[in-house]
Amino acid sequence: MSPGSQRIAFLDIMRGVAVVVMVMGHSIDAVLSREVRASELFQLYDAVRGFTGPIFLFVAGFAFFVATEKRWEAFRSFGKPLAKRLWRFLGLLAIGYALHVPYFSLDKLLHNTTPAEYAQMYQADVLHCLAVSMILLQLGLFLVKTPRAFAMFALGLAAAFVFASPLMWQQGVVAAISPVLAPYLNGLVPSIFPLFPYAGFVLTGVGIGHFYLAARRRGKEHEFHHALLLAAFGAVVVGLVFDLLPWAVYPAHDFWKASPDFFLIRIGAVGFVTATFLSLRRIPSIVSRGLVTLGQASLLIYVTHLIIVYGSPANQGLMQSVGQVLPSPHALVVAVEVLAGMFLIVKIWQYVRDQHLPYARFAQAVATSTILFHFLTRPW
Repeated sequence: MSPGSQRIAFLDIMRGVAVVVMVMGHSIDAVLSREVRASELFQLYDAVRGFTGPIFLFVAGFAFFVATEKRWEAFRSFGKPLAKRLWRFLGLLAIGYALHVPYFSLDKLLHNTTPAEYAQMYQADVLHCLAVSMILLQLGLFLVKTPRAFAMFALGLAAAFVFASPLMWQQGVVAAISPVLAPYLNGLVPSIFPLFPYAGFVLTGVGIGHFYLAARRRGKEHEFHHALLLAAFGAVVVGLVFDLLPWAVYPAHDFWKASPDFFLIRIGAVGFVTATFLSLRRIPSIVSRGLVTLGQASLLIYVTHLIIVYGSPANQGLMQSVGQVLPSPHALVVAVEVLAGMFLIVKIWQYVRDQHLPYARFAQAVATSTILFHFLTRPW
C-alpha cells in the first residue's frame, strides 16, 4: 500500500477502532453487573465510550465530502448516482426505525401499541441523525457551486445546530411539534442522537474533509496535521473558558447533551483522535487490514450486534438471556466473543459477495422478503 493510500485508509482504520469500541461497549453494557456499574472506574470508562458516536458521525461527514468531491457534478444533477445515494439515506432511516419497532407484527404495531412504545419507536439514534444530516447536505449541494463553498455551507450549518441546541432542548419545543419529529430536536423525549447538536459532528467532518483534501493535493498534509491539532486544542480551550464564564447566555439546559461548550470540547477531542490516526505511519498489516474490514462493514456490524446484544421483537439478546449480572472479567470475555463473531460474519459475507455475487444478492432478497412477509402477516 502506498503512502498516499495509507493516509486515505486512516478513515476506515479510525472507523474500525470505533466499531471495536462500540461492539465491546454494548456487549459489556448488556451483561455487566450493576455493582460494577456503580464504581468510579466504570463511570470514567462510560464517559470515554461516549465519544464513539461523535467519532462515527464525524468520519461519516468526512467520507461524505471525499465521495462528493470525487463525483461533484454527478451528485449535483438528477441521475443514477444521486438516486442511489438518496436510496441509501432512506435505507438508513428505515433500518433505524426497524431497530426500534416494539413488535414483530404490523397488526399489533397498529392496534396494540401504547404511546410510550410509540415514543420508543420514534426515537432518533445514530442512523437517523446520520441519514437526516446527509439529506440536508445533499440539499445544500444544489445551493452552492464549488466544493469549498459547500464546505463553508456545512460548517455554517454545523454552527447553527450547535449554538441553537440549548434553545431546542427546552420543554416547550417538544410540546409544540409532532412526536415523530420531536426526537430529532432534543433528548427530552426518548432520543439518543438528536440533530441538535449531533448533526454538528457530521457537518464538521465535511468541513475538515475539504481542508484535508485541499492540503493533500498541494502536498501539505504535514501542515494540515499541525493545523488540525491547533484547531482541536483551540476548540477544547474555548469550550472550557466559555463554561467558566460567570454569566449565562442560554436558559437552563443539559450541559452534557446540549451545551455548545461541551460540543466544542468533544469536537476538539475528536480532532485530536483524527490527527493521531492521520499521523500513524507503521501499523502491522494484519491489524490495519482487520480494522479496515470492520470499518467498511460498520453498518452490517451495527445492526447485527445490536440484535445479538440487546435483542429484538423476534429474538432474545444477551441482555435478556444473560442479564446484567456478570463481573468485569466475564463481561470482557463475552464482549471479545461478540466482536470475534462480528468479524467472522463480515469475512464470510465479504467472501460470498466478492466470489459469488449472484448468490449474495439472492440471499439478501430471500432474507428481506422473509422478514417482511412475517412482519406483515403475523397477527400477534
